[in-house]
Amino acid sequence: MLDFFRDGGPFMYPLGIWSILVLGFFIERAWTFARLRSEEELAAAANDVTERIDSGASFDQLNEYCVEMAKLEGEVFASGIARFEHLTREERTTEEMRAEMNGTIERAALSYLVRYLSIIQFVASSAILLGLLGTVSGMIRAFEGIAEKGLGEPTIVAAGISEALITTATGLVIAVPALAVYTYFATRADAKGIQFEAYGHGFVDALLRRWRASQAA
Repeated sequence: MLDFFRDGGPFMYPLGIWSILVLGFFIERAWTFARLRSEEELAAAANDVTERIDSGASFDQLNEYCVEMAKLEGEVFASGIARFEHLTREERTTEEMRAEMNGTIERAALSYLVRYLSIIQFVASSAILLGLLGTVSGMIRAFEGIAEKGLGEPTIVAAGISEALITTATGLVIAVPALAVYTYFATRADAKGIQFEAYGHGFVDALLRRWRASQAA
């Protein structure tokens, strides 16, 4: 394995780092998605938050509960509460606040679900390019060997061609699984985001009910 890595030339080092990145972020995303609440658990958590809002819990108390809740719901609802506090200081109509809050909740949920996926996508794209750079480097080395020694030293030519093929193969071996990981989790993120949307809007409606009640008092 070490000989294979060494024969691939200098571009094997960034490719090695890229492979570690893909593995690390795959494990992180797999762990995150495995811990997501089921729809029944999501409904229970959302209902609990809205009940606390309707019962008059302070923003500090709601934030503390969001920290305890953690995961997708805790992070998104905390972002929503922070944005709502700012909106209440502005002169906005109810519909403007609803539109702004729904957008905030949807963006926060998507941000949580697709976190690090852009890095995986970058690795998938750049691994192929690094492999191609290694291919060019290996071919240059092979032709330099031919120019210097002629065709009488086939081992020099073979070393350059070997470097070219190894980096190309390594880049593809990294890029294909990385692209599969990205596609899989991006699809799951879209599905979970759609599932969460209704509960997020219910959370926004609870905040707006409370705000209208305070304005009427």
